[in-house]
Amino acid sequence: MEEPRFPGVVSRPSPYLCARCKGSRRLCGLPYCPILVRARELAGVYERVRGRRELEAPSPPSVLVGEKGYPYIRVGVNLVGGEEGSPSLYEDPGAWWGRLDLYEVLRLRASMVYSYGVYSASRAVGRVGESVREAALSLKPVESEAVFRRPPDFSMRFDPLLKPVGFSAEVERLSVVSNPYIPRRVDQLIEDRVKASRAAVELYERGFDVYYIQRVLSSGALGVSKKFVPTRWAITAVDRLIGDYLLGKVKGYPEVSSYELYHSSYIGNYYSLLLMPGKWSLEMVEVWLPNSVWVPGSEPYVSTVHEWSDGKPSGEDGGYEAIRLAVLEHLAKRGRVASVLAVREITPEYFAPVGNWQIRESVRAALRGGGESFPSLGEALEALKEKLRVPLNLVLSRSTLLAARTRQRSITEFLHRE
Repeated sequence: MEEPRFPGVVSRPSPYLCARCKGSRRLCGLPYCPILVRARELAGVYERVRGRRELEAPSPPSVLVGEKGYPYIRVGVNLVGGEEGSPSLYEDPGAWWGRLDLYEVLRLRASMVYSYGVYSASRAVGRVGESVREAALSLKPVESEAVFRRPPDFSMRFDPLLKPVGFSAEVERLSVVSNPYIPRRVDQLIEDRVKASRAAVELYERGFDVYYIQRVLSSGALGVSKKFVPTRWAITAVDRLIGDYLLGKVKGYPEVSSYELYHSSYIGNYYSLLLMPGKWSLEMVEVWLPNSVWVPGSEPYVSTVHEWSDGKPSGEDGGYEAIRLAVLEHLAKRGRVASVLAVREITPEYFAPVGNWQIRESVRAALRGGGESFPSLGEALEALKEKLRVPLNLVLSRSTLLAARTRQRSITEFLHRE
């Protein structure tokens, strides 16, 4: 039976239902999710992929390791089913930010084919496991061949941490047929069985970006005992490992001398970062505006995570870790330490989560841009008030960090006034 089409549909039937459904449960009553149908049509590869049992295509490279059913998990390579630009574009968040809108990101990712096998996390069995590792370690795209047990299905899902993928199919065979470009030092770290945490930091210090390190860690190539690491876990682990390493440096630097305010926005997400003189601390205030993807009602939903100078966060949140890494990168580069408030506002425009790469890249972009400088906290907060989409009082009422600064006098302030 031919699937119905929804030409021109670009919005959700109901924010509440879409937030609960995420394209998988058909709670709106329609036979097919209009968002996913639209993404598939935009991808333009459905007819080329449908019914195929074999696919010869490059990988950007891109690998994906699932966590469902751990320790028996899906392990695979994402192959490019589209024909738009260089294969590397399909897995390059730095090139997407500020250039591609949300539907353009969805179009790229919807045209990828997740070609996977099911394995124990502690074993890389057969050629499929080897091919996943070869692809993960390569700095350049690799040509691959997949033979599927069944033709790929369009199975796009949205996730706050992971980049979406359009099609998926279990493979009978998967091979990398071109020579992967694997840096010599990466090979050495693997052969020497260096601890994964130490290897990740060394690769970062040598200039490898976090997305490559996440991919290598997920492939199970690093560490003393080699294991596949679910991609979701690898993303947060790398942000935390490198963030802790940078924090060790930043703590000893002099404080910023004024109050600094930075802003950026991308695909319906708005970021404001306030850097304040003081010892290291960080707080994320995340505000989901009414009728955004997770909020059904007329009131915004606010969540917070913070940490003090000990570097221990008050909760687990992948978005917080992405912000933390970007902020610490900025401070380490400047040779300064600061107390930092990060406000993220999510609007209904961001109807389909596409991964926390956009958080990391948005904060990096904000801190690269020209910030505003203020001599006092009051003036900085007045400027912040003008940028926010929610009342400043909402942020003040939820911020542990600002409460500590505005309601408590430090010992030095007390002695100075006495």
